[in-house]
Amino acid sequence: MEWLERTFAFSLVLSGWQKLGLAFLLGSFTVATLSDIKRLTAQHEFLEVWLLFLLGVFVFEIYDVRVAKLESSKFAVKWGLIALLSILSFQRIGILFRLAKGDVAALAAAASLLTPTLILIFYALAKLIAWVLQRLIWPNRTSWPFLPVVSLATIAVMVLGLLW
Repeated sequence: MEWLERTFAFSLVLSGWQKLGLAFLLGSFTVATLSDIKRLTAQHEFLEVWLLFLLGVFVFEIYDVRVAKLESSKFAVKWGLIALLSILSFQRIGILFRLAKGDVAALAAAASLLTPTLILIFYALAKLIAWVLQRLIWPNRTSWPFLPVVSLATIAVMVLGLLW
């Protein structure tokens, strides 16, 4: 059961490329969040950036599995969780959230830098933050900007994971 402990580790240790990726991702979230608050939509190019980011992290981690820097079980659990939670968050499914493609991609991109345990915490934090913001700032609205939720949840879980 040692693999289970390693797979569901709580702490977050980022490699050099992951730290650069995090800085890039947070920058893109900042610009997209401002756009989302102003127009209730972020530019479509952000979706493409976040999907390419996801693909990049996925490829880097496949390489890490091949050179034995990452356990295949941790890789499989992590990416399985990201896929499942993304599907459950998509507007047509709507079990976890009812989000547009860009919002789902933003959540998945942030989750791609996390461990499986932190992915679960991240989505739970996003759900809690969304609930609070919707009731306090955007009550009685059917649509409201979601990228502030992604940004806040990303910062919160990164701080939590790095300090733990």
